[in-house]
Amino acid sequence: MNQKGMTLVELTAVMAIVGILVCLSDGLVSAATRYQARAVRTELAAELRAARHLAMTQREKVRVVFEPSLPRIRTELVAAPYTILRTYSFGGSGVTVESVSSGPAVTFYPSGRSATPTTVTLQHSRGGRWHMTVTITGRVNV
Repeated sequence: MNQKGMTLVELTAVMAIVGILVCLSDGLVSAATRYQARAVRTELAAELRAARHLAMTQREKVRVVFEPSLPRIRTELVAAPYTILRTYSFGGSGVTVESVSSGPAVTFYPSGRSATPTTVTLQHSRGGRWHMTVTITGRVNV
């Protein structure tokens, strides 16, 4: 016979496969956004640790400034503001800095200590929220 068409079993099988793929794709997208948010959180912690290290090696006060209007941070010398040592931009990741408990900057002294204990709250566009803390001793906890 020369019929063109599909049987009900073939259509059902195709619909089942499409349904499974749709379910998996939502899980994969969710996992990818969680991974990306975790990567930004890790990079922000690394930038804070690098600023502490710079303060100790250069024997000068160093601060990390969180810019609320822009998705980036900059590391600068306190004695020479806007002399940027490092920057980290996390635009396009969906992560925003919701709040910084001690103001928009975290300052590290040459001893490695922090000026004040600080909690940085990050928020992802899908609603996830994380806290990073900088202790008075300069330790960065994620």
